Amino acid sequence: MRAARWLWAGLMVGAVAAQPVYTNTDIHSLKSRYLPKAIRASRFPPSYPALFDSKPYQTPKYVAWMLPFQDWADEYRAYFDRHYHDPRIQLQPSLICMHYTVTDSAEAVWNSFNRGCYMSNGNKGSVFGHVSVHLMIDQAGTVYQLLPFDRRCTGAYGVNHKAISIEMVASDEGDLLSRTRQVWSSFCVVRDLMKRYNIPAQGIIAHYEVSQGKTVVPDYLDYNDTEVPDRYPEKYARYDPGPTYMGWLRSYLQKNPP
Repeated sequence: MRAARWLWAGLMVGAVAAQPVYTNTDIHSLKSRYLPKAIRASRFPPSYPALFDSKPYQTPKYVAWMLPFQDWADEYRAYFDRHYHDPRIQLQPSLICMHYTVTDSAEAVWNSFNRGCYMSNGNKGSVFGHVSVHLMIDQAGTVYQLLPFDRRCTGAYGVNHKAISIEMVASDEGDLLSRTRQVWSSFCVVRDLMKRYNIPAQGIIAHYEVSQGKTVVPDYLDYNDTEVPDRYPEKYARYDPGPTYMGWLRSYLQKNPP
């Protein structure tokens, strides 16, 4: 998996517990399984719900649930050297990338990250590695911090050299939008990080936008794929966290800038 062009190789752990590692075929199968659900959010208004305007901003509380990222330093240096020609693992964020998990268990997500999986290595086969993100927001709105903000993650292939990645525990966009507390928590987190790192509104992006490549996200970069260097191959397109969620988030930030 292009760490993480198809983010959820590791999440197959919950579905096929006896299988220790996963291939690109498994990843594509999982994506296809959830695609019909991922694009269904029609029962929610595409326009920004006014109810969020009445909610007072709350400074997020980040609950430490750190992955063993120190153990992955050499692996990550090699990853960033391959894909970005920059082996540094220190992050100076200028983007925030939003995701949903395609599973309803925060613990399963954390365990899959910790266990690792076989991931696509550009168009050069596969390599074992560890997917990671900085934050995970559960259904109740609790915000878990999995990596320090000054450490590069591998959650959004193409922008990992610049992005903070945030996972929201949800099976699809409709599932996510059904929980006001979780959505509101994500709005507060993004607003806090924008202010903390001076990230502009155009730096708030979705994983599905990253998958569309440079024409949508100019910061997209990949030196390790000589066949499709400027976007994800069409069959590996992403759909998270969905256009309705991103519309709500952007409307909130426009009305309530950090």
